[in-house]
Amino acid sequence: MSLPMLAFAQQVSFDIPAQPLATALQRFGTQADMQLLYSPELAQGLRSQAVQGNLEPAQALSRLLAGTGLSFSIDGNSVILLAPATNSSAVQLGTTNISGTSLGATTEGTHSYTTGSSNTATKLPMSIRETPQSVTVVTRQRIEDENLVNLDDVLTNATGITLVKNGTERSNYYARGQQIDTLQIDGVPTNIANAYSLDAISKPNTDLYDRIEIVRGANGLMQGAGNPSAAINLVRKRPTVEPQVQITSSIGSWDTYRNSVDVSSALNDAGTVRGRSVVSYTTGNSYRDEAEKENSLIYGILEADIDDSSMVTLGFSYQKDRNPGYDWSGLPAQANGNFYPLSRSTALTADWAHLNKSNTNVFVDYQKRFDNDWKLVLAANQIWAKSDFLANYTWPVAGDPTRYTLNPRGFRYDDNQTSIDGYLSGPFQMLGRQHDLIIGFNARQDDFDYHGGRDASYSYPFDIDNLDAFNPPEPNINYNQWKYSYNTEQQGAYLATRLSLTDSTKLILGSRISWYKTETDLLGVKAEYAKNREITPYAGIVQDLNENFSVYASYTEIFKPQSNVDFNGSVLAPATGSNYEIGLKGETLDKRFGGSVALFQTDLTGTPEALDSCAPGVASCFAAKEKIRTTGLDLEAYGELTPNWNIAAGYTYSSPRYEGGDSKGSAANTDIPRHLFKLSTDYRLPAPLEQVRVGGSVLSQTHMYKETATYRVEQAGYTVTNLHAVYEFNKNYEIQGNLNNAFDKKYYQTVQFNHYNNFYGDPRNFTVTLRAKF
Repeated sequence: MSLPMLAFAQQVSFDIPAQPLATALQRFGTQADMQLLYSPELAQGLRSQAVQGNLEPAQALSRLLAGTGLSFSIDGNSVILLAPATNSSAVQLGTTNISGTSLGATTEGTHSYTTGSSNTATKLPMSIRETPQSVTVVTRQRIEDENLVNLDDVLTNATGITLVKNGTERSNYYARGQQIDTLQIDGVPTNIANAYSLDAISKPNTDLYDRIEIVRGANGLMQGAGNPSAAINLVRKRPTVEPQVQITSSIGSWDTYRNSVDVSSALNDAGTVRGRSVVSYTTGNSYRDEAEKENSLIYGILEADIDDSSMVTLGFSYQKDRNPGYDWSGLPAQANGNFYPLSRSTALTADWAHLNKSNTNVFVDYQKRFDNDWKLVLAANQIWAKSDFLANYTWPVAGDPTRYTLNPRGFRYDDNQTSIDGYLSGPFQMLGRQHDLIIGFNARQDDFDYHGGRDASYSYPFDIDNLDAFNPPEPNINYNQWKYSYNTEQQGAYLATRLSLTDSTKLILGSRISWYKTETDLLGVKAEYAKNREITPYAGIVQDLNENFSVYASYTEIFKPQSNVDFNGSVLAPATGSNYEIGLKGETLDKRFGGSVALFQTDLTGTPEALDSCAPGVASCFAAKEKIRTTGLDLEAYGELTPNWNIAAGYTYSSPRYEGGDSKGSAANTDIPRHLFKLSTDYRLPAPLEQVRVGGSVLSQTHMYKETATYRVEQAGYTVTNLHAVYEFNKNYEIQGNLNNAFDKKYYQTVQFNHYNNFYGDPRNFTVTLRAKF
């Protein structure tokens, strides 16, 4: 069968097993969001071919109809099915005109700043508008436009998220006043709650991912234990049936070079076996003295159709990071909290400091689709993370306001995480209406161990006013001085349903039951804690006002067990969190542009706070904090204002405060801003300059501070502007320039204490990128 050249169309993610043609056409219409017109007699007695992967609708439909003798034509958003030609048994395609299609879940190739589907909140097949929580999706197009190289870059530009550094390569992420302590990869949770997790887990490289989905608020239904902050789901790139190659090469400030190759294709003529591989390498220096970086990445994935209705996926990734001259400490402030007049290049570290990581990730999943539109998914994810850490922190010398000592520490980490997830989902009929149901189970185990120590004889005092003489000698670390292990096990079963109460009203109800166990061994002192049958509810309702707008309300919970003990040595009860939210969502322009406004209240009760003294025999003890309540507002707009203009904009106001105790009414977590505005945009110029796209991004936030009885470290509000421009030589080649912090704003990205952990934001920097796509 030969096909004529098809008009340009955006790809859609299809997953249609071989089946009776009439039902296959229904699935095609749903997934492509297109209307099919044909006489029912045409489909009688015929079966379709399986169609999977990211395809243009005409390509998908021609595969689906292969062998049936039927042909089709496309007019706008309608498909007309035609009877077999009388002079040939082959499918004959006439002129095909595609004027537009709606978006699927996959964002690669759509050139859009939004997606048609997001299932991070409940795993039910819902659009952003249908999800009764605040959702942000950073698409593949936006990742490339803004040159977002790793997860730090993505979350810095994502609505409602604040990044706080505890080292140049150790980042903590905050939403709604609380720390995010779990990452999901293709919906399978990975733990980053341990204080040292991100010293072992590599910072995710975006070359692997199609998109990053963020659901703000509590997400205990899907991921179990954690804080009521947000769920971050990194969705991997999948193989394509059509061959495609992308080669990317860039050069940037501080001798930064980055090269990557992304290859994908079917591996047999039938397209039933598909593969994809990504190889990436980055090297460079930094604006900080002594600092360097090197990142290597290999990613491979295979998909195979076992039969017409089932598929198995196997993949792996290996990431190696080298960070010579690693800065763990940041910069100190004066005793009263005022900053020293230090250059942004200042780093109170040495060339012997480093943080080197190697992460191996193996994953597998099995998907089975049934004729009644039900689906079974089984997935497993294994991470082996190792790292070697040698760095220092600064400490003030008593009685001398400009004198500090350097305190080196060395650690070697091993973090092995195993996660499994399985669920069954699909529609069911009740009271004359169709509803959706999902029932699932997931489990994860995290075995984290480290050993390390210090050099007991090491002493290096220095004067902050005389850094020209700063040249600390390399310490002799006793890596067997301290040993620590932190092992957690968590299992949970969940169930959720979306009930169609009316044509315009959807009620989502869900619940999870969890089992949790943690064992710690710190310097031979062992502790164990278990929590069984913890119930986590989920409820949401969505009311369509018309075809473009809907209102919603939701309530979600989460819990977080802890191994900390109280004054007498008894383990503290789990912290508990909840999220209340009401909002308005809308979408227009063929669902390619959307927006939302939400009011939220997030509560967290029972997090630990260190006590000054403990009962005899108790080395360290804590008290449960009073409730922290965060109230706020989310505003967001995203997608295509016109076919040539993408935008993603978000404003968040969040105000965490203590609800009881001596601190009642006072602000909590003041080192994250209360007001946060982020804007990203890209615009294709009109003819005769249609080969040029221009755009940029803006981050604007209010002040943040850390205050004690003796000092206040504060960064005033600031705005950072980034710019980009793209010139497309033709459909295969383009060159892109990115200018970050275009006006060279000098600011502290993180403020923490007066003796360390204050980190400058990046000064002005540029990247020039050449892409070749085939």
